[in-house]
Amino acid sequence: MMLLSLKEVAQQLRMPAETVRRWVLQGKIPMQVNRGDYTIRQEVLRRWADEHHLKIYGESAVRDMGPDEPAFDGIVPAMQRGGVFYDVPGETKAGVLQSAVLHIPNVAASEQDRLYAKLMEREQLASTGIGHGFAMPHPRANPGLGLALPQISTCFLLRPVDFSAIDQQPVAVLIVLLSESTQVHLAMMSKLSFYLRDRTFREFVMGVPKQDQLLKRLADLESAAS
Repeated sequence: MMLLSLKEVAQQLRMPAETVRRWVLQGKIPMQVNRGDYTIRQEVLRRWADEHHLKIYGESAVRDMGPDEPAFDGIVPAMQRGGVFYDVPGETKAGVLQSAVLHIPNVAASEQDRLYAKLMEREQLASTGIGHGFAMPHPRANPGLGLALPQISTCFLLRPVDFSAIDQQPVAVLIVLLSESTQVHLAMMSKLSFYLRDRTFREFVMGVPKQDQLLKRLADLESAAS
């Protein structure tokens, strides 16, 4: 009987450990807790992944995924490509995601419906509402939009909406992540999650800063972390 840790589950799903932990707390993944450590049998994880149409990657695949993947050039360049948008309308999760897709650059009009469907498909698996009024929508797998480089679109909503977030707070800021690379996607999500753990930074973003102010603050954070 092979038991997997939370970190190993994240590796096999190619997802950030923080996302897996959130799913466990939401009851989405049937992991057992023993003295504070979460575990799951390999065969149980495989059945769960099959039920949710997720792919399991073997340990060798996880180790080998990096060399052929493109390097990530940073959060600020990705946000510059994706843009910052204000007063994005919508009364529901579906409504604001549909509005967000219409704002996102570098996505052909003919691909907007498909991107929206992929974002909603991911939300049906588990909410991307990470708490404190933020959500990080993203496709469940590489979107296949032909993006040359990863991008992050920041959408300040016209009014907060229910996103079934982990803390049940309505979401006021959508941070939409798009990348054709699994490794780059994980890097973007990991860095943003880290920055958003800081209460001062969250409050700064909730103050709806201008685009240049937001990018400068993020540039300072990235510089301090390097």
